[in-house]
Amino acid sequence: MDVGSALALVTTAASAAAGGAATAAGESAWRSLMDFVRRAPTRAGDGPEDPATAGPALDPAVDPGDEAQVRVLTGRLAERADADEEFAARLCRWAEQYGPTLPLVHTERSEVHNTVADGARIQGHVIQAQDIHGNINLG
Repeated sequence: MDVGSALALVTTAASAAAGGAATAAGESAWRSLMDFVRRAPTRAGDGPEDPATAGPALDPAVDPGDEAQVRVLTGRLAERADADEEFAARLCRWAEQYGPTLPLVHTERSEVHNTVADGARIQGHVIQAQDIHGNINLG
């Protein structure tokens, strides 16, 4: 798994852990991610504490229901992963472990414009939708 996919799973884990639609798998993945963040060294690499090698601060108390906090965390994880290959590898291992347990959640903001053109001859029902997961019954 690559870092970009791992970072996408951070948002998925937050969505799966937040609010009334929270799932046990989402909550478990989020707790594990916060433990990972808590254990992450404050400096990139194993060398002396040199301000030039400092990684961005990671907050282990991010509310998964707060989109702004999740965006900040994801950005900081991306910065750290870019600066520290071992950190990136550990983040990818987290994603490989928890990714399969998380529900598919679309986080993109998109618009769908469905149109039945003027003069179209419709015989029966018309269904307009973006993503359909499951059956549609017109009984």
